[in-house]
Parts: sequence; C-alpha cells; structure tokens
Amino acid sequence: MAAPSQQGDPRPARKQARFQEILAVAWDVANEQGLAALSMGEVARRVGIRQPSLYAYVDSKMGLYDAMFGQAARALMDKVMAVSYSDDPRQAVRQIAEVLFEYRPANPAGGQLLFLRTIPGFQPSTESYAIAQQFLAFTVDKLTAAGVTDPADVDIYTAIVGGLANSQASNEPGGDRWTRHLDTVLGMFFRYIDDKAAAGARGKRLVTGPSTTKNSPTDRARPAAAGTTRRRRSAVPPSP
Repeated sequence: MAAPSQQGDPRPARKQARFQEILAVAWDVANEQGLAALSMGEVARRVGIRQPSLYAYVDSKMGLYDAMFGQAARALMDKVMAVSYSDDPRQAVRQIAEVLFEYRPANPAGGQLLFLRTIPGFQPSTESYAIAQQFLAFTVDKLTAAGVTDPADVDIYTAIVGGLANSQASNEPGGDRWTRHLDTVLGMFFRYIDDKAAAGARGKRLVTGPSTTKNSPTDRARPAAAGTTRRRRSAVPPSP
C-alpha cells in the first residue's frame, strides 16, 4: 500500500498571513493616530496577541516601519505599472505625476513614510529601499525619453512634482489646490529644458561650425547685443 503523500508544512503560510494582518493593523493605527505615534502595544492589542509575540514577526519598531516602507513602495510601483502610458513622452511624464497625486491621499501614512523624513532615526533597509528605487528609475526612464538627460534636471522635476504632492497632502488632503497646477509647472519645466537644449545647440555651432566670413574668430563668437536675441517658441504644456 502506497504511503499517503505528505502535505507541506502549513506554519510558514500561517505566519505570513499573520504578518500581513499585523501590517494592515499598523497602517490603520498610523492613519488614525499619525505615523510617529505608531505603538507596538496598540498594534498587538488590535491583532489580539501579546506585545512580545510581535517580535516573532518584526525585530523592533523600526523593523515594523521598514516592512511598512517596503509594502508602501510596492503598492506605489503596482499603481505605476498598471498605467497605459502615452506614446507622447511628455504626456507620459505627466501620467507618472498623476499616479503620485492619486497615491498620496489614498495612502496618507504610506506617502509620508516614503517621501518625508518624519521618523527620527529611521532608515529603510537595502531590500525595502530597492523597491522605492524602482519608482525613481522608472521616472528617470520616462524623463530621458522626454528629453531630460541631466541628473540635475531630474532633481528639479522631482522637487517641483514632489513639492506639489507634499503641499497638497499636508495642507488640503483630498483637494486640488496645489496639484491642479501640474500642467503649469510642467509647461515651465519643459520650456526650460527646450531653452537649455537650444542654447547648447547654438553654443556647439559657434564652436564647431564652419566659418564663411572674413571676420576674426573673436568677432564670429561675439554674442548678440542685449535685447536682440530672437525669442524661441515655447514648448506646449502636456495636455490634460
């Protein structure tokens, strides 16, 4: 008679399910009482276990924050990857910003943990931070396709879009007082990018272009007088 097949050990699955329950409760507490006010004792009470039992799942309160950070970063990436992006690179950049604007009010504590340093001494682990870096890498790829190749300009983009998101989340959660200006700030940003590219192209022509005049090199490289520079056409802001 054949021996009955042995089933897998159910304990890892039960432990993972309990861990997910702990994280869900931790988010509830953080959203109700504030991220900094998160209490291991309150989490344990709501889960229905003794506080020392929590340490079978996380080694410390900072460990709990780290698990929450990784989960929040994964949720953001899931939203980012669920979007069907426009073939217009600049419209695609706008879409990424919209994903962030939608994520913040739906996940107040998660957005705070990901984008603001509100927990003294907290640093995400390498594993959790790597998930958050995927969001930045994806954003950089879209910016590169839109003509933003200088890392300093990537910093400018993250500062202005992150600033809108943080101002909205901090001052008017669920509203649009700040986020409604997205088209305006992206229009200004891409005009700056286009002006920078045009200036670089003119400078390259001055340095490497063939001369067809009898003027001296100094005369050929002399800039136009103030007030005589031809105005460049502005980039059109991304359509809503």
